[in-house]
Amino acid sequence: MSNFLKVAAFSLFIIGVYTFFADRLIPPIAPQAPPPLTEVAARPMTADGLARLGEEVFKGKGACTLCHNPVGGRAPLLDGIIIKANERIKGPGYRGGAKDAAEYIRESMVNPSAYVVPGFGVAGTHDTKSPMPDVRGSEIGLSEVEIDAVIAYFQRSAGVEVTVGSPAAGPEGK
Repeated sequence: MSNFLKVAAFSLFIIGVYTFFADRLIPPIAPQAPPPLTEVAARPMTADGLARLGEEVFKGKGACTLCHNPVGGRAPLLDGIIIKANERIKGPGYRGGAKDAAEYIRESMVNPSAYVVPGFGVAGTHDTKSPMPDVRGSEIGLSEVEIDAVIAYFQRSAGVEVTVGSPAAGPEGK
């Protein structure tokens, strides 16, 4: 019984040391509020402006680079996604409803399990379920304008015509 008490006392001491260390010596990380949603839905936006907003969302609020990066390997890289999207739509494993690259990217953002790139699905699902959340919900919470902006960013990066835009964007916004 005395060995049990010694082990229990030692365990409590170690837990206390770690608790003290975590509470007193590790600086707290204050969560930052998400970037404010710009008033993009209320004003006309050019294709360049929408693409710039898309880059900000992609690298910031959307948190896309947390998984879509060459270091982590948690999600497929998005370099050249416009070309890859057109290839995937025509592939035998595609189960979604997109007809072009812009629709494919939107579908991938709001219904990520419509098509899962082989090797990037949830373990045990044979790449039929994506670990990526719907970007409209959860912690990400992108608006339709922000989703359009990310698509515009990919289109502009690929050097193709920006085919999406805010509803307020006239012909000059396309």
